Amino acid sequence: MLRSVLLRAVVTAAAVLTAIGSSAVTFPAAADPQPSQEPQAELRLEPPATSDITAAYQQAACDPGGTTSTDAALATRLNSTLNDKMRGYMSAYRVSCARMVIKAVHDRGLAPRAAVIAVATIIVETSIQNISEEVDHDSLGLFQQRASWGSRSQRLNATWATNAFLDKMVRLYPNDGWKSARIGDVCQAVQVSAYPDRYQVQAGDAQLIVNAIWPYVDGPEGVASVYGVLADGRLTYTSIDAASGKRTHGAVVSAAALGFTPKAMATLNFNTLLVTKADSGGMLYRVDIRTNRDSLEFEPPVYLGNGYTHDLLAFDGKGHLFGIAGGALRRYTIAAAKPALADISGNTLIGSGFTLKTLTATGPDWVLGTTAGGQLISYRIAGAGSWQRHQLRDATWQGFDHLLSPGGGVYYGHHSNGSLHRYFDADPFDGQDDDLVGRGTVDTTGWVQTLLSAQPATVT
Repeated sequence: MLRSVLLRAVVTAAAVLTAIGSSAVTFPAAADPQPSQEPQAELRLEPPATSDITAAYQQAACDPGGTTSTDAALATRLNSTLNDKMRGYMSAYRVSCARMVIKAVHDRGLAPRAAVIAVATIIVETSIQNISEEVDHDSLGLFQQRASWGSRSQRLNATWATNAFLDKMVRLYPNDGWKSARIGDVCQAVQVSAYPDRYQVQAGDAQLIVNAIWPYVDGPEGVASVYGVLADGRLTYTSIDAASGKRTHGAVVSAAALGFTPKAMATLNFNTLLVTKADSGGMLYRVDIRTNRDSLEFEPPVYLGNGYTHDLLAFDGKGHLFGIAGGALRRYTIAAAKPALADISGNTLIGSGFTLKTLTATGPDWVLGTTAGGQLISYRIAGAGSWQRHQLRDATWQGFDHLLSPGGGVYYGHHSNGSLHRYFDADPFDGQDDDLVGRGTVDTTGWVQTLLSAQPATVT
């Protein structure tokens, strides 16, 4: 455990400060060898000074990949919501450290309470810093683990150190006893501190930190299936891993073209599209995909009917098709996986004034769109003349000409420069924007389709 800044000044009067994450650390494989003996208790010689929060200790990176823009945004949010010693002191680096601890708990399959216990511990021990110098005896890392816990590189590996902490916790509390024990008592049982009362004080803020970060480590799963139309009428298919944003199936392009200029498109399921024809009085076609594996082949488009003059289409995976024409939002009921005209009913006018530039569905009776002014707006549709509007962003989304969602809070925005950007909304149905974050790009160029649509999550 850390001594006070005064004690540190006696030990090292003129230490050269290192930038966050600048210490060279070798991160071992995920193996978690058991220490040869029970880790030693960590004894603090005197109470820590409040200035320990800003003390200039040498630090190792917690995430080998560094900090993210989301880390910085969460730090700003937490600085105004925490109540104790870390209020106003959270940084992108400290959030990245907490994130790695929370992710280790999540990946192990333990409940969030285990993350609260671990985060309360590192608040007390190091003010959420991966300290790479031996300030107190031979203690190192987020948890200030002594040499008996593991090697230097292991203790400075945030994931390894967290798992070592959790290993001892579950040994001391069999049958999930840590779930009901007082948080401060569990921290003390693992750490064996000379100041046992300090952990419980930080339990409340640890809970707030876990609440804020957990949604970002508990990310989306599955594969997004994305269909597109090229300027010459040929179709494309691409699949994207929702968690990583990496393409799992490179774009395959059909040899055949649709035979008409499409205006709007919606993906009903893995092998069925609905497409409207431009300048035709609203002719609606069904396109049946034969294969999209090594090549993309489809049956000749099946004409369904007229009157579908929509500029935008989106299917919600639960039987409702939404279309916008002239600012009017309409909802149709689709009663078959490969519908004929008789399987499309309803034609319910939800309302007017839906002047959206893009449209997608995020879940049953939820649609999401952007405006020319850059607003991102989510709508909960109840019925004719009845909806709830949630403005998630006031600006900055005007560059997207297509918006896609395969469900699960995953959004993809297509930019006119050919880039495809991904976002994750931890709760797409809460009407809030504080859990919506950018997660980089799928590709910076190459998406040259004139229309794009993702297969929605099928809800049963």
